[in-house]
Amino acid sequence: MLRTYKAIINNDRLKWLEEKPDNLVDKKNIFVYVTILDKKEKEIEEQKENKNTLIEFFQNSPLYNSGIDLERDKDFGREVKL
Repeated sequence: MLRTYKAIINNDRLKWLEEKPDNLVDKKNIFVYVTILDKKEKEIEEQKENKNTLIEFFQNSPLYNSGIDLERDKDFGREVKL
């Protein structure tokens, strides 16, 4: 089972941001997967909070309640000769 721990790598040092893995006490070498984030975690969380639903997106549009008719006639298709 993979467990996720948050840390910062600075040169060759690892600083744990939250809980430190329990099984590191006796081991000299441990295999890990590292994911390098482009943005700080705080920025990522802020982006998640700021995401609107599609309905909110359209409601915040400058065209909302403008009276523009965006509906179109139903397409009944066309005959295709094979």
